[in-house]
Amino acid sequence: MSLEIKNLSKTFKSKSKEVHALNNINLTVGSGEIICVLGHNGAGKTTLIKSICGLLRPDDGYVSIDGRIVDKNRRYAHQHCGAVLEGSRNIYYYLSAYENIRYFGLLNGLAQNQIDLFAEKYLKLFDLIEFRNTPASAFSRGMQQKVAIIIALMKQPDILLLDEPTLGLDIISSDSVIQILKQLAEEQKQTIIITTHDVHLIEELNSRLVFMNHGKIIRDCKLIDFELLQNESKYKITFLGTKLELPKDARNIECHDGYIYFETVSYDWIQKKLNDNSLVQIEKLKPSIAEVYKGVMEEL
Repeated sequence: MSLEIKNLSKTFKSKSKEVHALNNINLTVGSGEIICVLGHNGAGKTTLIKSICGLLRPDDGYVSIDGRIVDKNRRYAHQHCGAVLEGSRNIYYYLSAYENIRYFGLLNGLAQNQIDLFAEKYLKLFDLIEFRNTPASAFSRGMQQKVAIIIALMKQPDILLLDEPTLGLDIISSDSVIQILKQLAEEQKQTIIITTHDVHLIEELNSRLVFMNHGKIIRDCKLIDFELLQNESKYKITFLGTKLELPKDARNIECHDGYIYFETVSYDWIQKKLNDNSLVQIEKLKPSIAEVYKGVMEEL
């Protein structure tokens, strides 16, 4: 199912100021594609998610799902989109995990046997089976998040919108979510849009990345191209002897067995030392996803 966002803008007004949450957003997402939307808090990520599923009306532009304008076909959007919104009440706290799943399952027209099979499968998968009859009010934030994700998945939407889906989850549950999302995109061709700060999630999904800042899309790239965003190369240097005037940016300094090891991005310093007999090794380091992500976010 195709998703197109064209010249989308949304402004929130108060007595004291105007906030341009979305500013002329253009984005096209294909069937089975996963997109991670990245940016600082207040960049417009959640507003974008709410606009896609029809919870917010745009001031200008439009969102279309398979050629149907969401603002004019909100029921169609609700039928084909499933969402978990961070900071919103996605479940009823006075209901148990199972009762929440049953309630939303019936609301979406599922038969009781379908609901029971689904609940059994996913409550086990998310390690909640022993809490199936426990009120959600007694759950941790991570457990409540698991139930909300289960409900969103139960709808089997063509477009799945997840706002910080791994927030509050332990690493095992986070990995379960990642594997499920991969399977949904690859096998069922679901379109998945995620807002996140989770570097592990970004790396494991190996998806398309959209960076937002002040309501605008400022970068749109594949993860495979992500490391190219790193402006500086980092080098690991090994020197014989421990008496050495290090570059000012030297990091991760270690001294043992008569050698000194450190990391630097100062290529000019390295060039000056190329003929030094004490220079043992120069190793160019590949930046981690976390390092590049941090660098890009600091530029926003």
